[in-house]
Amino acid sequence: MAESKGVAYRKGEYMALDEARIDIVDPAVTKSDVVFDAISVWDGNFFRLEDHLERFRASCEYVRMTPPCSEDEIRHIMAQCVERAGFSEAVVFILCTRGRYAGGVAFGDPRTCENEFIAYAVPYYWVVPKERAQTGTHLWIGETRRAPDAAINQRVKNFNRMDLTRAQFEAFDHGADAPLLLSMDGYLTEGPGFNIWIIKDRKAFTPGENLLEGITRRAVFDLCGEIGLSAETANLKPEDLHRADEAFISSSAGGVIPVTRINDRPIANGAPGLTSCQLRDRYWERRAEGWYATPVADWLAAPQAQAASAE
Repeated sequence: MAESKGVAYRKGEYMALDEARIDIVDPAVTKSDVVFDAISVWDGNFFRLEDHLERFRASCEYVRMTPPCSEDEIRHIMAQCVERAGFSEAVVFILCTRGRYAGGVAFGDPRTCENEFIAYAVPYYWVVPKERAQTGTHLWIGETRRAPDAAINQRVKNFNRMDLTRAQFEAFDHGADAPLLLSMDGYLTEGPGFNIWIIKDRKAFTPGENLLEGITRRAVFDLCGEIGLSAETANLKPEDLHRADEAFISSSAGGVIPVTRINDRPIANGAPGLTSCQLRDRYWERRAEGWYATPVADWLAAPQAQAASAE
């Protein structure tokens, strides 16, 4: 049997990922009018599922969309996608699209659209090459700037990503693994799919504005507390990163990954930092212990059946 590339859900049906389609006149395509979230699964467990669903709900509310299914139904659909794909390690994407305008044309009144929910599970992946989790990753601060919150609210997880994609080309053209974008004011923000952290004088700092507040970023605050490391948000300039004792990124796609190089300069001695490695290892140890875990198996049954069994 060929290895599964993934399973998708749309309009009440499950299908192989390669068979999934979306209407080309849906504003999700014509206007990037779609919000989403991405939840990691490891050893058959969702990580911080409720936090992801809370963020997804907030994203939908901000753009004035309503998924045509309950949160319990979303949990069930996600679990089914993972189970049907045969994955024990996965990333599950959930999307709410605007849906067609009345008449099916590419323009119209968004209030008339019927919002659509889509989900799909793919094999677990790393936001940078997997081996960088051990050896350290190389980031590139390019000329492309992060779109400001005043234009696109970055706390809403969305697909308005021209800035991130353009920055990726900059990073790849210079032989780096991923880009790190600055705000219009020159402060560090984030990269495509990850948050940035620095460690200086036994304190951890991460940007607090013009970015998506990652769920794994939230987990790092918890981990820092567990190892007695102070952690806080701060306005950080590129020079703060260059002068850091250590740096790392946090992402649902890879957890905690040390950073060893920024542009053409190493961080400190150019080796993964000891505290970054401690946080990386602690992240995976805690997940193995069932930290913030929701078993996929708990949501395979239909929500109505679960409600009945609880009575």
